[in-house]
Amino acid sequence: MALMTVLAAGLLTSCGGASTSTEASAASTPSVVAPSLADASATAATSPSTLPDDAAVTYAFHDSSVPPPYHRSVTLTLDRDSARIVVDSYGDVLADETTATTAQAWAELGATLASMIDLKVEPGPDGCTGGTSIDLVVTSGSTPIVDVSPEFCAGSNEGLDTAIDSWIAPARELFPATDVLAPTQ
Repeated sequence: MALMTVLAAGLLTSCGGASTSTEASAASTPSVVAPSLADASATAATSPSTLPDDAAVTYAFHDSSVPPPYHRSVTLTLDRDSARIVVDSYGDVLADETTATTAQAWAELGATLASMIDLKVEPGPDGCTGGTSIDLVVTSGSTPIVDVSPEFCAGSNEGLDTAIDSWIAPARELFPATDVLAPTQ
């Protein structure tokens, strides 16, 4: 649990978000466990081990409800050729950058894609406020490979945030940290 809290804190630094869900999840029983490396290896035998050439990835982190100077939601889109990141605060664009997708980042995403295919998402608790959420969509042409939208509030989907953020890290590392792209005022 302490390792997950440390990893989540690292994500908040790299994504620039502020969230109370880490505190809430530390006090609750896990409701979802991200697939282990052994699970990913078993899935890899029946799942793609690379991203198709026509794949498109969309990762969107939706920050918790905090005052506008501190709110940072991040949308990262990429394909084999280019990657784009947009950081916003309640719809006001604070940063918008595009760069080339490196062959290494594309290969790393493809090599670990199986770990995203079998994620199990549980509905968040009704009436829970102050949490964050992530949308992750990977398509090949018009065919979805991955389409998950976990919410993180009061311990829901514990561990999935770390699993998804670890998977998208090679693409996220193509850009500066969120607090560099869009510093708080």
